Amino acid sequence: MKKLFVLALAVVLTLSLTAVASAATFDPYIGGRITWSYVESDHKDYDGNPVHLDNSGIKLLLKGKVTHEETGTWGAIGAKIDGWPNDEGGLNGPNAIYDFGINNIGGSNFSIWYSNWENENMNRGQGRIHDSAPAKYHEDFLFDRDMANVIGIDYKTDKLAVNFGYVPDENILGDNDFQIAFTYNFDGGKVHAGYWSSAAVVSVSSTINNVLDTDSKFCEVKEYIIGGEFKAGFGTIKADYITLDCDDIELKTGKVYDGGSLAQVNVSFDDLKFDVTLVYDDGYKFKNDGGYGYQIRYTGFDNITLAYRAFEADKKVDEHENFTDFYIGYKYGIFETRLGYGTVGEGKDNDRLYASVYISFW
Repeated sequence: MKKLFVLALAVVLTLSLTAVASAATFDPYIGGRITWSYVESDHKDYDGNPVHLDNSGIKLLLKGKVTHEETGTWGAIGAKIDGWPNDEGGLNGPNAIYDFGINNIGGSNFSIWYSNWENENMNRGQGRIHDSAPAKYHEDFLFDRDMANVIGIDYKTDKLAVNFGYVPDENILGDNDFQIAFTYNFDGGKVHAGYWSSAAVVSVSSTINNVLDTDSKFCEVKEYIIGGEFKAGFGTIKADYITLDCDDIELKTGKVYDGGSLAQVNVSFDDLKFDVTLVYDDGYKFKNDGGYGYQIRYTGFDNITLAYRAFEADKKVDEHENFTDFYIGYKYGIFETRLGYGTVGEGKDNDRLYASVYISFW
């Protein structure tokens, strides 16, 4: 932390001098989040380790930004550390981060920029509910393929947003990662679509004779999403369809995995503070034989949320990814809290009881 403080101080001083020298505006920023959970379970992922970082997470972002309004040029520099569930409890960082670019080039609707750490402008779709973790308070987008060391080009009007990202460095297959996504707004709703191409590690799990085995390899991966949301008299209807194509991966079960798809529909009843989400999976989550899932949520009480969600595989070979999750959420001051109960996988010792808290610094 001492090194991180020295780095942050150096960043502030450097950018302050730059801002004075260029008559630009300087905008310092600190943000982040803490998620913490206590999990009581005999399941192998939690047994004997109820408050390990693997069940929780942290993110800290220190950043300073200089903007020259007349030309639209800007630059940002900083540092971040993070550690999230499934990171095996490790902290990533502190890592040096920087971005720079030009907004509304020549008075147009086009902007161009570069980031060495993250470009999220291509994210599209509903929140992802097919993953379950006690510390997961805010869902990632269904189409969420953040890229680093990326050149971004954005076009934005009142009705249309088009975002493009391209990585100049070649990936492990000798190709260049890229993404493109758009959103079009109209009276009563919006539609969106996205495309991503990359070399990625695809992991496919299977169970033979009650033994879990996972195959992983680098392969060319392409992902597409199309969806939208529409206002109705009672509330809002959202629908998304996402599909993943990848090189053939031969499983130890003898099946070949070449990708899958997932359809998700959410119906929200605004006056009732109630919404239902239905998911049909065809090899996107349950990579052997697919499955289905759903979520029911009620937010009609002050600061209280009641939610239940469950995902069920069609075939036994994918049952290790089944889960159920019921929780009561309560917002108390700066804290978002949950008390929940559910299951992970199938068989004995798969129950879990948890209490968790989320603190946002954004």
